Amino acid sequence: MADPLGLAFDALAEDYDLGRPPWPPELLDGIDGVAALDLAAGTGKLTSLLVDRFEDVYAVEPLAGMRTVLARNVPSAHVLPGGAERIPLDDASVDAAFVAEAFHWFDSKAAVNELARVLRAGGTVTVSFNDWLGFEPALPQELRAVLAAAWEGLPPPGGPKVQSGEWKLGFADSVFAPLEEMHHRHEWRTSRDSIAAYFVSTSSMGSLPPGDRAALRSRIIELLEPVDYRLELDAHAFRTLRA
Repeated sequence: MADPLGLAFDALAEDYDLGRPPWPPELLDGIDGVAALDLAAGTGKLTSLLVDRFEDVYAVEPLAGMRTVLARNVPSAHVLPGGAERIPLDDASVDAAFVAEAFHWFDSKAAVNELARVLRAGGTVTVSFNDWLGFEPALPQELRAVLAAAWEGLPPPGGPKVQSGEWKLGFADSVFAPLEEMHHRHEWRTSRDSIAAYFVSTSSMGSLPPGDRAALRSRIIELLEPVDYRLELDAHAFRTLRA
């Protein structure tokens, strides 16, 4: 990955898996084929959808800790070590490629070139990000203050890199058509344990000592009510077609 902060999740894999929402099936609408690539597959949140649609699913993930959870969650996928700038697949070997919550960590131009190489003519690329729209019940203000204090002095999170749109630059003047933007609203019913797991497994939190992360998790759980939470999300997706 071009940004080493994107490799901060290795020791956070279990919390990452617990704290990340799933993806809506609508994200795959209109995409057909036999073989698919899930690039930077993490713990398999999107991979688990792909195996129900495609005969062969190659889940490429650079971090061993994430691959361990991925292989456990989606045993039918072909789990491979590798990254976006050097995808471990043959030329023209897949019909569709997906990148969920990760493209902003890549060298955009190198990743686009590799995606063009492994995709068959007419294949699709889908890049997606889950935008959080709000919790019901709302998270307490004291929690926000605790998180703000914890983030002081840590590396910046990946969100601003997504919002800048710089990750799209590699698609310009490439073999891909202009990116088509899509939105899929969905929701996640979750618990205070999962919410805490999310906040202690962001890329910034990878810089905290394990004991400090554990203490922060306990404090977050303490501040949240022991009830079911509903998180409304927008699966914000971008799709393009290879010439």
